[in-house]
Amino acid sequence: MDKRNNFEDIRGALDSDNLQLAQQLISEERAQKGETSALLYLQGKLYMKQSLWGKAISCFLQSEKIEPNEPSRQCREMLADIMQFYNKDMYNQ
Repeated sequence: MDKRNNFEDIRGALDSDNLQLAQQLISEERAQKGETSALLYLQGKLYMKQSLWGKAISCFLQSEKIEPNEPSRQCREMLADIMQFYNKDMYNQ
């Protein structure tokens, strides 16, 4: 399986909410290729689906350090906006 197919498999697992398979594929790819911007992005997406917001933001930040123009920045900014809104809302209760 080539790199492109591995990433497509990971995205497919994420899209179908097969989070266990997605984590397994990410771990396998990381063992073979090391930390890459794309893998950190996909790990962040997995964490988002698990509602692990801090870990997701951390992965997106690490991905941005490697590739500043990746979609990780958009995801991180979106999460920051959501968390800011969510936290403000909690204060208004």
